[in-house]
Amino acid sequence: MKNAGIFYTEAGENLAFAPNVNIAHAGLMNSPGHRANILSPDFGKVGIGVIDGGIYGEMFVQKFTD
Repeated sequence: MKNAGIFYTEAGENLAFAPNVNIAHAGLMNSPGHRANILSPDFGKVGIGVIDGGIYGEMFVQKFTD
């Protein structure tokens, strides 16, 4: 992220492969580490990306920074 000009002191990342966003979100919220990133008061910004993951469904990426 720093190479793209995004500066931060705290960062987190979540990745999920799932057939759709609802299943991806449910899986992330049911994982203690991923849920902690989503709900962390330390993160005030998020970037979200989705790409076709082929036979794995879609790949969802969440990048969190302060």
